[in-house]
Amino acid sequence: MKKLKFYITGLAVALFILPACDGLLEVDPYQSIDSEQVLTDADNVKSVLVGAYDAMGDGDLYGGWYMMTADFLAASGEFDFTGTFFGPRQIWAKEQLYDNGQLTSTWIDSYDTINILNTALSGLDLLEGADKDRVEGEAKLIRGMIYFELIRFFAPPYEAGQANNQPGVPLVLTPTTEIGEEANVSRASVDAVYNQIIDDLRDGKNLLDDVNPERSYYVNSMIASAVLSRVHLQRGEYEEARDEANRVIESDLYELRSTFADVFNQPENTTEDIFAMQNSAQDGTNSLFTFYSADSRGDIDINQLHIDEYEAGDERLDLFYEDPAEGVLRSGKWNRPTDDQVNVIRLAEMYLTRAEANFVLGEDEGDTPLNDINRIRDRVNLDPLDEVDLDLDAILLERKLELMFEGNLLHDIKRNQRNVGTRSFDDPKLVLPIPRRDLDANPNLCQNPTYDGTQC
Repeated sequence: MKKLKFYITGLAVALFILPACDGLLEVDPYQSIDSEQVLTDADNVKSVLVGAYDAMGDGDLYGGWYMMTADFLAASGEFDFTGTFFGPRQIWAKEQLYDNGQLTSTWIDSYDTINILNTALSGLDLLEGADKDRVEGEAKLIRGMIYFELIRFFAPPYEAGQANNQPGVPLVLTPTTEIGEEANVSRASVDAVYNQIIDDLRDGKNLLDDVNPERSYYVNSMIASAVLSRVHLQRGEYEEARDEANRVIESDLYELRSTFADVFNQPENTTEDIFAMQNSAQDGTNSLFTFYSADSRGDIDINQLHIDEYEAGDERLDLFYEDPAEGVLRSGKWNRPTDDQVNVIRLAEMYLTRAEANFVLGEDEGDTPLNDINRIRDRVNLDPLDEVDLDLDAILLERKLELMFEGNLLHDIKRNQRNVGTRSFDDPKLVLPIPRRDLDANPNLCQNPTYDGTQC
């Protein structure tokens, strides 16, 4: 069997079709290719969409580096990166350059995935009925997810109530099939990119079923709501964030695991996983295991400064362990290399989002903020908070400790306009540079402040 895969080299673009699954076609790399030669029937289109799942699970994307990049940029004494890889070390130290290999791989692989999705969307006329809705919904939902990661990393933070016309990232919504001037896309505004993200996610929400009929771990309408809750929270749209999180909670399709430890390192998705990337010895990469686990590189040392943030008796502490070879603490969230899933969105996050949004709004839609926070605390054997103890700082601390090392901290800091150590939320070094290879190839791209390249 062969599977169609489309690879796009940044935005100065070549299209490659490489051997993979379902045996539809093998084509050598060309400067350009007629998309009609590829998308000849419904099975072609479906196979391309399967290729997008493979691409988004790459180690530089949801296989780990989307999460690690956010946590590395947010690091302020909680952990040290002690590995020898230069790219990750630059990001952790907030000294990344525009030719950093790690961030360049994340950029390129993200746009590769977007091109696969755009190719699938270009073949919708070959589909009918439920298949057409499913493919369109899945492709748009995943595209919205990828653009959401890109805009949060490579552009200045969204600021609620402002015009947000600062440069975002290039918006590419049709397949790129050849190298030429039309491939030199400029950066859309932050606001325009967010509007496209919301449009894509809403289409996914409306087109998809609550449970995907093709594969249980493929994206569905509830995943669209969970991602929308993140997007609206990032934009300070608390009512919308609360309502999307509440929709997921009240669906009764998910439930918290009885213990915190049972959420991670499992051979398959748990009842708490809203969305997780599938990982096996044959396919997928778990970069989180590679860099966190003592059984692999063990490059991330957890410091006492972070441990001191937990209350005594917090069972989340039990997931930390001492590396027998190095004598340092490691996080135990990512200790299985294969045949497991990489948690991307969990039900616990929905409760925390609903709690924060309701608290800010002074409302209790779905439940009170206090009850939602205490639900999370009860699972890790902590005493409930009293009403007098509940404020935004307490909610954000609970969110940080529950979701630590899952890629949320940087984005929470930025949306609440807080600091990373002595750096302000809008410090230019908390934004990644546009990669050098794309600036060199695309004269219409401009660079973020403080980095080399033509400034916007």
